Amino acid sequence: MDTSQPRSPISDAGSTTSSTLEDTQRHLEETRAHVEASRSTGTAVLNRAGKVYNTAQTAFATGQNVISVVQPIYESDAAKVVRESVTAFVEGLPGVLKALDQVANIHPFIKVAVGAFRVVVELDVKRRDNEKKITILFVAMKDMMEVLLRLREIDAAGTTPDGQTAKTRLQKLVTDTAGDIKDCANACDTYSKKKLLTKVFNSSSWDDKFKGFLTLFTERRKAFSFELELYVGKGMNDANRKLDGVDEKLNVILQIFSSLVPPEQQELGEIIRNKKGREVVMKDDKVLLSLMKFKASSGAGAARGATPQTETKMDLKDDTDLKSLKEELIESADMAMQKNWDTFARKFDQQQKRLVEEMKGFVQHQSDRVIRSVLSGPHDLIKDQDIHKLWAYMGWRGHVKARHFILALRDAYLQPPPEETADVHSSDPSKPTVITLNMANEDKWAVNYIDFNSISAITEAFDDDASGFITISEVNQFTSSRPEGWSLLHWLAYWAIGWQMTSTNYVLKINALFDEMFALLPHIRPENHRFAYEYLDAVWEPVTTYTSSLEMVYLEDELWARFESQVYSEERRLEEVWKSFRYNIDALDTVSLITGPGRIEKFLFPLLYLMLRRDLEIFRLAHRKIVIGEGELEASAYNIRRVLYHAESRMGVLKGLFKQRNLDPGEQFRTFACGLYNYAFDPSQIWVFKTQVEQPYHRPLPVENFVNEAEDSDSIPTDLSILTCPPPAESLFTMPAQDVLTEHDQNAPDSIRHVLGRWYGFYGKDELWPAYSMSTFFLHTVSGETFEAQSVSPAGTAYSISGERIVNDAGEEEFDMLLVYSFDFETRFLKGTLSEDGLSMSGVWGFSKEDMHDDFHFTRLSPDVLAARPAPKEFREDRLGALWNFALAAARREVRRRTPRLRWYSTIDLLRKRDQFIALDGLETTIGLTPDEYKAYSALDHELTFEEARSCFALIEMRARASSQVGYFCDFCRGSIEGARYTCIPCTIEGNVSIDLCDKPECRNARLKTVSIEHSALHDMIKIRRLIIYRRDLPWLLWRGQEMIEDARDLYEKSTRTERDAIVGHSAVPQGGDEEIQSPVVPNGGLSGINADAGSVHEDNRTNADAAISNAPIATFHEESGIGDSEDCTATVPSEDMSDAGSEHDTEGGHLQKNEQTVARGRIRLGGRASAVNKGTTRLACAACSQAVTRPFFVCIDCKDREYEDIYLCDGCDARPVGAHDASHTLARCTPPEADGPSDDAPGPGVSEERFRALESQVAAYASQFAALGERIQGLERLLGSVLAKLDPQAALGL
Repeated sequence: MDTSQPRSPISDAGSTTSSTLEDTQRHLEETRAHVEASRSTGTAVLNRAGKVYNTAQTAFATGQNVISVVQPIYESDAAKVVRESVTAFVEGLPGVLKALDQVANIHPFIKVAVGAFRVVVELDVKRRDNEKKITILFVAMKDMMEVLLRLREIDAAGTTPDGQTAKTRLQKLVTDTAGDIKDCANACDTYSKKKLLTKVFNSSSWDDKFKGFLTLFTERRKAFSFELELYVGKGMNDANRKLDGVDEKLNVILQIFSSLVPPEQQELGEIIRNKKGREVVMKDDKVLLSLMKFKASSGAGAARGATPQTETKMDLKDDTDLKSLKEELIESADMAMQKNWDTFARKFDQQQKRLVEEMKGFVQHQSDRVIRSVLSGPHDLIKDQDIHKLWAYMGWRGHVKARHFILALRDAYLQPPPEETADVHSSDPSKPTVITLNMANEDKWAVNYIDFNSISAITEAFDDDASGFITISEVNQFTSSRPEGWSLLHWLAYWAIGWQMTSTNYVLKINALFDEMFALLPHIRPENHRFAYEYLDAVWEPVTTYTSSLEMVYLEDELWARFESQVYSEERRLEEVWKSFRYNIDALDTVSLITGPGRIEKFLFPLLYLMLRRDLEIFRLAHRKIVIGEGELEASAYNIRRVLYHAESRMGVLKGLFKQRNLDPGEQFRTFACGLYNYAFDPSQIWVFKTQVEQPYHRPLPVENFVNEAEDSDSIPTDLSILTCPPPAESLFTMPAQDVLTEHDQNAPDSIRHVLGRWYGFYGKDELWPAYSMSTFFLHTVSGETFEAQSVSPAGTAYSISGERIVNDAGEEEFDMLLVYSFDFETRFLKGTLSEDGLSMSGVWGFSKEDMHDDFHFTRLSPDVLAARPAPKEFREDRLGALWNFALAAARREVRRRTPRLRWYSTIDLLRKRDQFIALDGLETTIGLTPDEYKAYSALDHELTFEEARSCFALIEMRARASSQVGYFCDFCRGSIEGARYTCIPCTIEGNVSIDLCDKPECRNARLKTVSIEHSALHDMIKIRRLIIYRRDLPWLLWRGQEMIEDARDLYEKSTRTERDAIVGHSAVPQGGDEEIQSPVVPNGGLSGINADAGSVHEDNRTNADAAISNAPIATFHEESGIGDSEDCTATVPSEDMSDAGSEHDTEGGHLQKNEQTVARGRIRLGGRASAVNKGTTRLACAACSQAVTRPFFVCIDCKDREYEDIYLCDGCDARPVGAHDASHTLARCTPPEADGPSDDAPGPGVSEERFRALESQVAAYASQFAALGERIQGLERLLGSVLAKLDPQAALGL
């Protein structure tokens, strides 16, 4: 059998139809020659391919190893030709597309297929990381479409011997082919967006899908060839022989198709095989997480998987999203394609519109100057008349240096008219001595901006590839892209100064949008708070990288008015396209479809502005109106990241071009596009903590600047059309509606009436029962024997059920159901039968109709009874034993529910299960579950009713939405930080990456050593207990914390030094006046304030006790106290004047007269005169417990920032609110100086000294408390004596 590859339809043509256009005829001849040359070399080797294939079939029949079968085919010359055709695919496309367009003009009925082919080819070109498998699909598609070129041999009005025209025979086939092309392109688009792990896991199913398209295109190609061979009158046998050759080529391709695996997929596949295969890995979450973090070691794989330079928390979250990965792994190829269809259809339609617009634009610009032929030189290919005239005069060929071109163009416009500059000495009177370009009066303003300073900007507008040269094609592209009604000078002026003004305008608008977002942020509804922080944490830094890098210019009103109309016209165009894509950028190629042709610099800021403006509207809705969907702002962040990734890709291309020209990329990016890429290329210029901590911090503007808080939120218009994720209900704890049977239900046919109503049930998966929490729904009749239901899952996801009653081949009644979720979960197919009593329904389910093997069981019994029911497997293995266990478990639950004295046990047990459920759910979504943990999770699913499980999920979602830390991991234990986190100040500043530790003692006191830093437990740290924007808020917190710790440490050192001297009796305090002593109060005499002789009270000791009371715990704060040095930050406490008569310390009626005290910023200062006996002192006290603080202690950063008093807190009171201090405030942790800290081996003297100081402070505090207690006892004694004296004077004398 002849197995050679069939020749191209072009080479089989005996003659071509006459054409009225010479260039069309020439192009077709060139195309034919090219195809013949490329195909002729493969004829001989393809003949040998059939022999190799037959050898493989024989080997397979004799039972040889499968590898020995495939290996000869893969290494055969035929297979090499196939692989080479993949590499050369793009080269032959332009000629084929143009030839198909010419044929479509002759036979318009094929335009539907040709148009679809052109669109998907354009979409494919935009996808930069295509695998060879996808390229082979397009090669097969191209081979199929090439067959249609034979229609050139057929007259449009001609008929076959049976009287049918080509249109009649082929139209339906062409229409079906157009649909097949779109379906294949959708499959390629879906596959290209899958995670690497998904491609490896589901490679066999996707290979089957792609092989199906290969077979389909081959069948279409055979159908076209067969019809056309018959049409031109060739015999049936000749047609069949050609088709046999096509089949042989298909067999070779199918044999080698599965071997065309990229290196990174091969490497990951080998790892999966070493871990015992796909099924085992799917059941082990920890292995899945490790595979998600896989990075290819091969150069190609690493390059393709490279991430943008600016990595954010949102990117890290996407890499470790176990939940979304699992959903993607179990999703079939058909379901994935179905979900992607709407998105792909929008891309297809937009690309189709683009092609139509390009054709219209081409015709319009042809009117500027009709190009009939190239006679005089390359300049005849230039469309614009002025540039054509200049190019011809200068004698340039195909390209010219950009600087020379711009200067020559400027001089030509500035040159006076020819009659004023005639040169009598010219040797060539036929050629003017100078070139002058006409300039309209309304454009004279523009020439002033085309000067030496704007040469670079105009050059960039022409020179898209940054080569330093301007080609004729670049000139035509530049002039064709100018707005309608604009002259060339107007367009040049726009790029000279107008683009910079436009970019400046958008940067100012973007900054204003961020200002409002940050103002709204603290006031957003708690349910939306975390999502808003995650969004800003993901987008603010990368967007600011570009907006801060731009060299801005003053917006002159008169000049801005000349460009404003075009700027806003382009903005409206972008907005319409952005809306048509439903605010979703699913891949990088979508960015190009939205922006249109041209450099990304032209569209970056307008597109970012439109995206951020929509996101601000979501912020406003999240402020007071609605609870937004979980993925709403996350999707917005991904949209922005993809746009910025497109810009970073452009920056990478420019970097390579600069290096090719031996230019320093860093120097070039400082000026290229007004410095747009400067900071993106070198982030160290802006995102370095060392420099950031020295920059001013911009506080958020008051929210009142943007919204009226007093306005009723119900009166604010709500536009929910901007949302892409369905918002949950007002309450996160949504429950299914309490349905009842309707009149329509009661009139339903008897055959389905017994299935209507409320059902509860479980789903199993593999060996796990149940695999999910309990579900419930209420079935209603629709029409005939069909029914439906609307409900919510335990996790709160809405879903619908549609089903019908059927009778199988055995005559048995069955119920087919389809369960479709609103989002997150894949569609489920169910087939079940009803029990004889009608109280239960059991059957199988799966994610496709062809693969339903897992159990489900629904019942009408109460959920408490269902929770006691054993798994279906137990009933199949031992029905009697399962029934007995069922009865015991149900009875036990019922007794606990009905017995009042046992209800407390049920409540405690439910709380325990709830905590375990939440803990296991958290493990599943972060680090994954072990098989034993899966079993425990499944047992909890079984024991919890639907309402109990729903409440657990609602609590999980509420906690997640109110989380104070998102995306941070402890650098010591590597666990996720859920509560407060400690960030080391010196290590973060030095290493430029935050060193974060969780609140566990072993973590926050740990020592860490990396390549760049060495962290000690004695380093100063800040304790963050709220969400912050990483690069915006953290630098200021580091600076502020560092400053406050230094002040607190100085004050603490002074106070403890003075205190120690006072305790050992070496401190001297001058008498009288106001004296601030940095020390806690220590009364003279220690505990001597309580005399052993209860009958005598010494005035000096009693006075010391009063002093102790006056220096007792902090009482009130002075808001008016300023923020500054110690003189302004302390309050005065007047002391008693010891020179006065002693009786003034006694009060009438025996009441004690306490000294007046006020406190500011955690320190007390005594006022008045102090004697040598009554020494007034100050101390650094905890604002919560009033005890003297010891290191480590905390000082509140937020209180200081908000101009409240300094708040010092001891290590045990840091979470206690005090006055204006809130438990969510950020704290700075003051530790002993590292120089006094412990060595690596043993505690040093610094640690002992610190402990001694702490002990002294505690002793002094206890002494003050005991002195105050003794004085109070004496006061009570005096009070009691006074009362007794009035009642019984004799008894009083005895006392």
